[in-house]
Amino acid sequence: MAPPESRFERDSESMPRIGCDIADAQNISDSVNAFGERYLGRIYTDAERVQCAEAPERLAARFAAKEAVLKVLRAPAGISFRDVEIIDDEDGAPHVTLHRHAREAAQAQRLGPIALSMSHERGLALATAISLPTSGSRHS
Repeated sequence: MAPPESRFERDSESMPRIGCDIADAQNISDSVNAFGERYLGRIYTDAERVQCAEAPERLAARFAAKEAVLKVLRAPAGISFRDVEIIDDEDGAPHVTLHRHAREAAQAQRLGPIALSMSHERGLALATAISLPTSGSRHS
């Protein structure tokens, strides 16, 4: 006989998923200097690199955002940083697009669209991501 489901487990299915992360721009800069294209190509999509103009604070904000989104997804194995793409719209607001394994994980967990806020100042970048579970979500 299976153990009874706890109230927390039952309620958590409808609770918002929140992820938050902080990244240090100097650490990102050090990684770019040490590993160059290998690092940039493993973490960032081409579109992200164009938008960031490879500025360390902007790259750090994208890195923190990807980590925050992975926390929302509860980071199943096999999700690449490039599976989570953060692109600003024409007004400068960041938008999350999930690809491959990240998209599959979000769909399997019935997560709705992921809202994102990013900021950077004095060498530190912060990002917060949030998603609400839905009955039949779709991700772009």
